This record gives sequence, structure tokens and C-alpha cells, in this order.
Amino acid sequence: MAALEADASDELQLDLTQLDITGDDFDFDDNIEDHLQDEIVQEALDQGLDLRAHARQVERDLDSTIRESIQDYLSEALRMTELYHQVQSCDNILSSMENMLCEFQTNLGDISGEIQSLQGQSVDMSIRLKNRRQVQQPLSELIGRLALPSDIIDSIMSPTVGPDFEEAVKELHRKLVFVEERGGNLAAVGDVQGDLEQLSLQAAAKIRELFMNTIMRARKPGRDPQLILTFWRDNGGPTQMPQETLLKNKACFEFMLKHHRPTANELRAEYVNTMSKVHASYVKADVQRLLKMQISDNSSQDLLGAEAGTKRSGFFSSKPSTKAKQTTFTLGSRAKVLERLDDTILLSQNTEVQADKQQPLAYEDIFRSYQLAMADIGAREFLFCTEFFSVKEAKGYEFFKEVMGKAMGFILKHLETHLAASFDAIGIALCARINTHYRHYVSDKGVKALKSYFDTTEKLLWTNFERIIKAHLESVLTVDPSRLRDIDTRPHYIVRRYAEFSGAMIQLKQGHEFPVLDKCLKQLQHEVMNLILRIAAEFTDRKDQLVFLINNYDMMLSVYSGVTTQASQEAADTQAALQARIQEYALVELSPGFGGLIGFVKQAEASLATGRAEALAQNTGKIQGLIDSFASNWRDHINTINGGVMRSFTNFENGTAILQEALTQLVVYYEKFTAILKKAPFAQASSWKNLVDRHQLMVEVKKHKTTF
Repeated sequence: MAALEADASDELQLDLTQLDITGDDFDFDDNIEDHLQDEIVQEALDQGLDLRAHARQVERDLDSTIRESIQDYLSEALRMTELYHQVQSCDNILSSMENMLCEFQTNLGDISGEIQSLQGQSVDMSIRLKNRRQVQQPLSELIGRLALPSDIIDSIMSPTVGPDFEEAVKELHRKLVFVEERGGNLAAVGDVQGDLEQLSLQAAAKIRELFMNTIMRARKPGRDPQLILTFWRDNGGPTQMPQETLLKNKACFEFMLKHHRPTANELRAEYVNTMSKVHASYVKADVQRLLKMQISDNSSQDLLGAEAGTKRSGFFSSKPSTKAKQTTFTLGSRAKVLERLDDTILLSQNTEVQADKQQPLAYEDIFRSYQLAMADIGAREFLFCTEFFSVKEAKGYEFFKEVMGKAMGFILKHLETHLAASFDAIGIALCARINTHYRHYVSDKGVKALKSYFDTTEKLLWTNFERIIKAHLESVLTVDPSRLRDIDTRPHYIVRRYAEFSGAMIQLKQGHEFPVLDKCLKQLQHEVMNLILRIAAEFTDRKDQLVFLINNYDMMLSVYSGVTTQASQEAADTQAALQARIQEYALVELSPGFGGLIGFVKQAEASLATGRAEALAQNTGKIQGLIDSFASNWRDHINTINGGVMRSFTNFENGTAILQEALTQLVVYYEKFTAILKKAPFAQASSWKNLVDRHQLMVEVKKHKTTF
């Protein structure tokens, strides 16, 4: 340490006397202006000090300060030396680290090159992988579309149709479509195209055989008609109809339609031909068998104006027929057919129908059965044709007409023949209701193909209905009242027939709009009302005429009220006619006992209305006679009216109403009579003797209120 310090002392022996301070760096004259601005110089000047003396003092102070600084520097020389050596050591260390960092930098440059090389290789591999994947997807799809799995080949080439046949056909269809659309430029197609064509031909042959056998099974004789004439209901239905089997294999027909259209057209033509014959033959056979169970229909002798008890049972024989006869003018239980519109069809081969020989069928029951069959079969066939044969609605109409044309033609021809010979207007009206129901039924199913059939049926029904009504009208018009036997005041049998007939029609048209029916009923009502007046004219006594009219009108209203509680025009017209006749009858009944009083009241009212009250004065003497006559006989006359009404009207309720009408009019006229007596010139006359008090009259009238 001492040696180190000695070396440091030797190194720091400086000779300051040799310093030259007169150089340019110490030229004070050049910077005198700057020195004068010094704060210390300014202070010295302000204090008035001698600048030279002050300068010498400053020099001495500066010299002293320099020497002290040098001495301080010398005292720190050892430490400065040590610091110097430390700086050299650090410099060596930093130089070593610099070398290491340069070497590391060189190594990092090598690693960066390797990383860049790896990145390039990774990008190349990623591109190759992406390209392979892009090629793999279409290539795999192509292989999948062209490859023929063994299960498809086995299913199609098998001699029998297995459960997997339809799926195999679907897959073959997809492969054929792919080859047709995209296989033109593919070399791989040539490897499988021959196999695809062979499989397609084999599948077409099996499908043709399957469909032909299915269609031909419907032709087998003795087949249960229920399978033909019953529609597939929600709760189940026929399970052996060809449509069901064909629909299960719809994909097979679509395959044929796409790849073997001539064979598909052959199958379609075979179906149309077969089902057309099947439907026509079974409908024809069953309708004809059901007609054998039909109740005997009405004839031209079953008209409103026909004379009672003159009909013959046969043309060549007078022996009465034992066959059940249809009701002619009443509805009765026939309306129950409208409650069975949604029941199953009637089958002539049904064992229950065969066993129940004692209950023959009305024609409307047969009509309901085959109309339901036509609605169900027609709807099914139309929906089947449009769905299975993949045709639009317009083309579906053509197929439907080809399939159902013969059956519908037979039904319409049969209906036309039957109606032309029928005189059962009630049955035709029932058939019209039934036809309307099934027309709405198929319309709700969206089947428009049957519209023309039901429209034609409706036209046939109403045309013949008008014909029958016209025959009824002619029969009524040709009635000669003078030749009618046993006419009395009770309701006439022709009027009763009309009442029951029109009541049936009113009941059938409830809730429906039948313009033809309304028009015919109006015409018939007009002629029957005229007939009632013509028959009434055969009575010489007006009272008998009115009794006859009232009894007939009342009977008609009773029939109407028995069939419906709803208002009808026929009932309203009859009620108006009845009320008018009752009022007239009441006056006729009052005339024998109270005619003078009533005549006087009418005459007096007319005179008072025209202002000729003075003309009444000459009747003063007549009034007392009217009063005396009324006072002595009014009770007897009321009893006489009561007995006459009892004998004339069989309907007690109606008799009560008529009696009350007569007594009411009596009270009204008597009150008018007493009111007239209070007017001039009668008011000046002396008080009238024996004038019956109104209260007495009312008490007697009330006694007869509940006679009937």
C-alpha cells in the first residue's frame, strides 16, 4: 500500500510555476464590458472601493483557493488511482461480454435462418395438405356416387322383392341421376356404367312385375265389395286395396318415370283400365242388388188430386200387391236417413241385410249408400292419382275421369232412369239433401274433380222434382168439386195430403237454400188454396163454407206446427187466411141473434162518419125494440153459438178460439151500441128501458171462456 501511494505521489508531482496565464484565454481587456456587468464588480463599484486594490485582493484569494484545490486533489490521488484501475478492469470485463454478445448474435442469426427455413417448409406442407383435402372431398363423393355396394346389387338382383328393395332402388336412382348429370367427362363412369344399366333394367323388370301383380289382384272375382266401396277412414279401412301397396312403393314408380318412362306409362294405363272396370262392375252389381230390396216406388196415381180408393195394384191384375209401399205424402221415419249420412255404406252382400228381409230399403237409403261410395272412392282416387302419378291438378282430372268415368256414368244413367219413372217428390227432396251433404264433404277435402258429378246429380233431382210438382199441380187443377164424394165440413183428404206434403218439405228445407223447392211450394200452395175455395163453394150455406175453410186451414197449421217450430211462409199465409175466416165466421154466428143490433151499429157509424147525425133521429123507435130483443134473448143466443161451434169444429182448441172471437165481437158491438145511445139525438130521449148492463154481458162471456 505504501509503495502504491509512493507511486501515486511521484506521478502527481506537478510544477505549477510554469503555468502561463497571459495567453488569450486570460485577456481581460477584451471582455471588460462583460466584467463590469458582474454582480461582485457592481457591488464594489457601488461601495466606492479601489478596484486595483480589490483586484489584488481577489487574486490573492484566488491563488489561495487554487492552492487549496490542488492540495485537495493531491490528497485524493490514491483513490483516483484505485478508481482508474477499477475502470480498466470493468473495461476488460465489458470487452469480454462484447465478444460473447457478438458470438451470441452470430448464433442467433444462424437460428433465425433455420426458423425461416422451417416456416417455408411448413407453408409448403400446409398448401399440400389443403390441396389434398380439396381433392379428397369431391373424389370421395365421386367414389361414393359411382361405387356399387354389394347390398344394393344383392337386393336388386334377388329373384324376390325384399324389404330393402325400395331403398336399393332409391340409391340406384341417385347414382343414375349423378351419372347423367355429371358423368360425361369422368373416365371412372365407364367402369360402372354397364353395371348401372344392368341393375336399372333388372329393377325395372321387378317393379313392373310387382305393380302388375298388385293391380291384377283387384280383378279377382269374388273380392269383398267392402274393399272397393269403403273409403279409408281415420279409424282404419281396407288393407288389401292396390292403392295402399302402390303408395308404399311410390319411389319405385318415380324411378320408372325417370328412367323407364314407356314402362311407367304402361303401368299407369293398366291401373286406369283395371280400376275403371273394377269400380264400374262393383258399383253396378251392388246397386242392382240393393234395388231388389227397395220399397215399391210411387206411381202417377200417387198425386195430390187423385181420388181416394181408386188405385189399382197392377196393370193386368186387380190383386193387391203385398210388397211394401213407400209413404206418399208424409215424411215420417224417412227423415232418419239424414241422421245416417256419416254411417257406412249399405252392402247387398252384408249378412245383416240378407237376414233382415222384413225391412226393405227406401230409395233414399240406396241413394245415400252409393253417393257416399262415390264421394269416398272418388276423393281417394283423385288424391291417389295426383300423388302417386306425380301429376298436376289439371292432369289429375283426366286420370280421375278415366278411372271413375264408367262408374259415375252408370250411376247418373241409373239415376236418370229411376227419376224419370218416379213420382216420389219427398224421396227426391231427401236425395237433394243427401247430395248437398256429400258435395260439401268432397269440397272440404279439396277434391274439385267430383264437382261436375254432384252438380249433374243435383240438376237431375230438381228437374224431376219440378216435373212431379207439375203433375201434382195438374191433378189439383183437374179436380172437379162437384164430382167429389162425401164432402162435409171436416178437412178434405186432398188438403190433408197437401198439408202433410208441404210440412215434409218445410222440414227438409230447414237450414238449406233450395230455390226450386221454394218456387214449387209457392205454386202448389196457390193452387191448393184455390181448390179449398172451390170445394167450399159446393156448400150452399155460407156458415158451412166458413166451417169447411176454417177446419182445413186449422188442420194445415196443426201439421206445420207438428213438424217444425220455426216460422215458414206457408204457415204465415195459412194463419192469415184462417184468421180472416174466423172473423167472418164470428159475424155469421152473431147474425141470427144479434144481426139487428150489429146492422144498426154499422149504419149509425156510417152516418156519424159522414156528418148525417140528424138522420139517426128517425131510428129512435127502432132502438127500444133492439134493446128489448137483446135483453130477452142474449143468453139463449150465446148458448146457441156455443153449441154451434161445438158441433162444427172437431178441434176443441180451435173451437175455443172461434167462440172467443165471436163473443169478443159481440162485446165490441154492444159497447159501440151503448156508446151511440149516448150521442145526439139519442141523448135527449128518455132513459132506455131493459138496457143490459155491460158487466152482466162480460160475466156471461167469461163463463164460456174455458168451454173447450
